[in-house]
Amino acid sequence: MRLKALGAALLFSTTALAQTPPADAPKTSTPEGAGAAPQAAPAPPPVTPAPPSAQIVAPVTPAAPAAPAAPAFTFALKGFVSMSAAWQNGGYFLSEGQQSLSATTPASPFIDKNSLTFDVRQSRFNFSVKGPQVLHGATPSAVLELDFFQGFGGGNFGDVSLLNRMRTAYSELSWANGTQRVQLGQQNDLIFAMAPTSLSHIGFPLGYFTGNLGWRRPGIFGFHNFAVNKDAKVEVAWEVGRSQWADAAATIGGASVDPALGGTTAAGGSQALGISRGEASGLPAVEGRVTFTWGKLFNVWGAAHYNQVDLTGVGGVSNAAPRTLNVNSYHVGAKLVYAGLTLAATGFTGQNVSPLIGQFIDFKIGPASNPDVETTGYWAQAGYNLTKEFSVWGFYGNQKPKKADAERAGLARIENTTTNVIAMYRDGGYGLSGEWINFQTKNATYTSGLISSTRTSKADQFMLTANYFF
Repeated sequence: MRLKALGAALLFSTTALAQTPPADAPKTSTPEGAGAAPQAAPAPPPVTPAPPSAQIVAPVTPAAPAAPAAPAFTFALKGFVSMSAAWQNGGYFLSEGQQSLSATTPASPFIDKNSLTFDVRQSRFNFSVKGPQVLHGATPSAVLELDFFQGFGGGNFGDVSLLNRMRTAYSELSWANGTQRVQLGQQNDLIFAMAPTSLSHIGFPLGYFTGNLGWRRPGIFGFHNFAVNKDAKVEVAWEVGRSQWADAAATIGGASVDPALGGTTAAGGSQALGISRGEASGLPAVEGRVTFTWGKLFNVWGAAHYNQVDLTGVGGVSNAAPRTLNVNSYHVGAKLVYAGLTLAATGFTGQNVSPLIGQFIDFKIGPASNPDVETTGYWAQAGYNLTKEFSVWGFYGNQKPKKADAERAGLARIENTTTNVIAMYRDGGYGLSGEWINFQTKNATYTSGLISSTRTSKADQFMLTANYFF
């Protein structure tokens, strides 16, 4: 009984203790007439703001700098550096190596005819600049192009002190995304529209003395492109430039005169005052060309040239009446590229075409009664890409003047044939090739003004060429 009384007393005291709030507990007030509310949670301690120095501030990202303005002028350097090593077994015109166009090998007993040369003269550098638009939206640009075929420097080491030669120097105005262009300055003739493929003969293509005509001249050139459909395009081009003849420095302002004039020339000469016989005509040289292109598959073109020459020149005094000579030529060409195969060909016919690098550049004409010398030429080339990089090529070309005209003019060279076989490897801008080139040039001997016999000069070149195009 005592144990039960003791347990009840302990239970009562524990319960009372649990229901008695602690002395420091906050007392809640109950609205009058409401039942007892549950005890509220203690209020959170007040938040003391951190001093300014202790506040965390998010970093501020600076604004991106403005894009630099596009440069007003854009400059570019293009071209290629070329080296050819050639084993040769004859003589060559215009010269050996990368400038060979025909054979000059003498007749027997010319025995010691082998040579080895290394040539870099066709290396070419093209500097250009493009500026902001002018003249109602035209984009202006300018080009200066050089190579090293001007000859050797002076002294015993002139062959490694090559003289540079200006090839082209012109400004251009371009409208409508390049479809309408006008060039003013020195540029290549339009009639030279296509050169045969070669790594060793770029500055002097093997098309010369075969099926190509055309050099360079200062003047005005226009190019106008018209789209027929998404694949077909027609280009119409024109050229008005300086009329040329035999314009070597030694003959301009000299006392030379064509024997065909039938007389002599007094002091001052037929090209006196530094004015060439082409300029003395008072007329420009004119050319036109029309090209039809179908995508990358093929193109076909036709072109023509005309200029006039005053054979008595400016200030000339002669017992022959002043007379003129017409230089004209007509050209066609085509190129097809399909499934790794390339076929190309071109040909021409013309009269008195020496100033166009035709008629073997001899500038000879017939007598006053019939001065014109007609010349024809052609070449054809086929190539095939065995892989993307490796290709093989074959070339054949021929040029010759009409026999009767050659006899009247007394031409020394009356025919040239060129054959070329190439194995070529191209990887990006680098090109390597091995080429065999054969020249056969027929020379005439005259008796009483007629060809009595001929002799063919032959010469071969075996050339290894490395070019880097950039």
